[in-house]
Amino acid sequence: MRERFLKKMADWHVAFPWRMLIIFIIITFVFGFLASNIKVTMRWSDLLPSKDKRTVQFNKIIDEFVSATSLVVVVQGPEDRIKAYADLIATQILKLVDVPTGTEHMKLFRRVDYKTEIEFLKKHGLMLIKEDNLKNSKEVFTDPNLKGFLFNLNQSLEKEYVGKKESISTRENEDQAVVFLDGIQTLASTLLSISKGEAISETEIRKAADKFLFGEPYFLSYDKKALILNVIPNFTMMDLDLLVTGTDAVQEIINKMENQFPDIKAGLTGFIAVGRDEMVYSQKSLGYTTLIALIAILVLLIVSFRMWVAPILAIVNLLMGLIWAIGATALVVEQLNIMTQMLAVILIGLGIDFSIHLISSFTEKRSKGGSVSEAMHHAFLKSGKGIITGGLTTACAFYTMTISQSQGMREMGLVAGTGLLAVLLCTLLFFPILLVFRERISEHRLTRKKHPPKTKSRDISFGFLGKIADWLSRKYVFTLLAALVLSIFFILAASGITFDHNYLNIEPKGLTSINLYDTVLDKFDMSMDYAMVLTNSPEESYRIAREYRKIGTVAITEDISLYLPTPEQQKKRTAYIQEIHESIKASPINNMIRLEDMSAIFSEIKRLEMNIIEIQDMAFIGGQDKVDTKCKSIVGDPDNPQSGSIFKELLSILETNQTHIRDELSNFQRLFAPYLKESILNMASTQPIGINDLPPSILDRYCNKERNRFLVTIFPAESVWQDAEYLDRFADDLKRVSENTTGMPLIFRALVEVIGRDGGNAALLTLLVVFLLLWIDFRNPAHALMAMIPLAFGIVWMIGLMRLTGMQLTVMNVMGLPMILGIGIDDGVHIVHRWKLEGKTRLNVVFASTGKAILLTSLTTMLGFGSLVFSIWPGFGHLGGALFLGVGACFLTTVLFLSGIIGFIERKYRLPLKQKS
Repeated sequence: MRERFLKKMADWHVAFPWRMLIIFIIITFVFGFLASNIKVTMRWSDLLPSKDKRTVQFNKIIDEFVSATSLVVVVQGPEDRIKAYADLIATQILKLVDVPTGTEHMKLFRRVDYKTEIEFLKKHGLMLIKEDNLKNSKEVFTDPNLKGFLFNLNQSLEKEYVGKKESISTRENEDQAVVFLDGIQTLASTLLSISKGEAISETEIRKAADKFLFGEPYFLSYDKKALILNVIPNFTMMDLDLLVTGTDAVQEIINKMENQFPDIKAGLTGFIAVGRDEMVYSQKSLGYTTLIALIAILVLLIVSFRMWVAPILAIVNLLMGLIWAIGATALVVEQLNIMTQMLAVILIGLGIDFSIHLISSFTEKRSKGGSVSEAMHHAFLKSGKGIITGGLTTACAFYTMTISQSQGMREMGLVAGTGLLAVLLCTLLFFPILLVFRERISEHRLTRKKHPPKTKSRDISFGFLGKIADWLSRKYVFTLLAALVLSIFFILAASGITFDHNYLNIEPKGLTSINLYDTVLDKFDMSMDYAMVLTNSPEESYRIAREYRKIGTVAITEDISLYLPTPEQQKKRTAYIQEIHESIKASPINNMIRLEDMSAIFSEIKRLEMNIIEIQDMAFIGGQDKVDTKCKSIVGDPDNPQSGSIFKELLSILETNQTHIRDELSNFQRLFAPYLKESILNMASTQPIGINDLPPSILDRYCNKERNRFLVTIFPAESVWQDAEYLDRFADDLKRVSENTTGMPLIFRALVEVIGRDGGNAALLTLLVVFLLLWIDFRNPAHALMAMIPLAFGIVWMIGLMRLTGMQLTVMNVMGLPMILGIGIDDGVHIVHRWKLEGKTRLNVVFASTGKAILLTSLTTMLGFGSLVFSIWPGFGHLGGALFLGVGACFLTTVLFLSGIIGFIERKYRLPLKQKS
């Protein structure tokens, strides 16, 4: 039945090429329309099972929380300059970045967050301090005069920090200590400037008081040389056009500001910037790798076939096939993901194979003087069976990936299988038409000549390949032993291959958005790859966050309870706040500092210096580097005598001229004390904080748009990508607290697990399906098994070669294992088919002709996959490199094992008999 169909197809193409062309054009228009509407997504969560808790939760967060996908601007430079830069660029972003949407204009960004909500803290600051901390530090807020303030400050330090290692033992406590010390440093520096006679304005004094009470208003790094702005969009990650437009618009503003701020370095990172770069650079990368593959394949075909028209026609057919493939893909999936967007490059290497086999058979018959009709029949009968069997087995191998729970692997199987079948159908329908037109044009040109040249028979087969196979078959014992020895060697090599768990190694190198991950980690000691969990109430957020803070693998946990304490917490804090309110209200403000108070002030400053030195020693011993560094900037480095100490310089000045300095300090107190008292009175509000009291920037950070779901963010204590064991511990620790925990580290870890497990299952199913299909095709299980032997060993060779070339398994190339099963089987299928047709002792003919075709198809497939290695996207290179080695390995094992096996069979059993065609 199949032979009759193939003969009929050959007849139609020769007899009715124009009708076949019209049918092809109509179908192509349909597929072209479908292809034009397909979309691309770059979310890694889209690769996980769609019903996986981590995927569901992650997508909910992305969709519901406007701050979850912010565009992050990282600014580096001197402190005063980066603050000025931030103030200006925030205004520019909100003012200039908008795009037309019909008759209206939609602002791309709703807000730029780069400062603490100081106004909120001025109203509710004391209510946000934990009960224990409030108890230990309440004295600081009871006397606004310099003498009493310094005394109470020392009292508070000694209660809260001095001699208490646990006060800075956690990351959260360490950060609080740094903020407190930073406020002390600012006040001490202000006092030093006043003591030196420098003019200090009332505004600067108020800023110093605010910094002590509320901390640094800007989102500054620990060394104050970097600043972060979170640009909140009016779009989501799924709005791909706005994703690119918005990121490019902000980048344009950064570029324009370079002349005004030449000493500032600024760049973009965060979900939006990385998403934009992933999409843009992957498309660019696939664009030029596709072009490289097409050119390389065209050159190879022209050289191999010693003609140029047919190879060009093969490329034209391939391009049409890609349109069919993408159009057919649109019928089975809604969008292409990170992996399936490689469809075009994958199909270039695979789809050209069909044309090569047809060209080989067609030109082989024509070179021997056969007519167009005879050559077409020869091509369809000699190669058509193998093409269809190879295409179906490869497509079915791809379809076995649909058993995967991973959406990414499942869609890759659907897309690759459907796309390959589409290219196969396109080739069977369109490419023969092109060959017929080419031959008729050539014949027409010849008939117009008065003395047309005689057609010379020429051998375009690869005779050398036939001789090699013939020699290997005659020396089958040596051949099989050599193949087995090499296989053992590659098995040993493959056993040592490792898995790369570092997600950043998949991302493009040199991109600012990726490089700034390291900058943020270095400057802010904060990973951009954090975990998240959704809760249904502020109370649940508080409870879960409290559990996360007990985990050693967690550095910082943020939730809404930082700004919205529970009613019980607020009630306990109210008593201390009332006490502070009464004390500060009753405290009089002294306009003058008495001379006899100077000695007390001197003593308290000296005491303050000693307290900070003791905290410094405690931090050094305990390994709290940030506290130690901050203390060094205040009291100096004990290992560096040349380092400056603010307090030593201040005390030295106080000792030499107390009378003059008393007047300067009195002026300071007249401005500082009233403002401090007023600020503390405002902070000492006992009115309960409700969710409606929170400013939008805080609500958007921790609440969804409907304000009925709440977000807890968990930052890891270490880089999750540098140590796979740490990533496992971090993920397991979080999972014990809540099964709904999600985030990029957990998603990627889950992806590795799912793809690793499902890849093995898909590979086993592929072997079974391919064997059954070959059994049906060959009608002989022995022949089916014989065609699969090179494939089995080819996989081993592939993994061994990966190890020997320095490659690791990754989440991308693991997917290549079930894929190579479908791709690598073609070589064995075509050789066994041709061997059965040719009969005994014709192995040299089989490999000279069909062997040429599988060599060329292997080379073209390797070129297609190999072009991915030149991609700036390492993930594509990982998959392309693995498949490149796999295809080459399968060709070599096909030549070695089938030559040896066929040699053994022919000499021992005198098989096969030549089949009638």
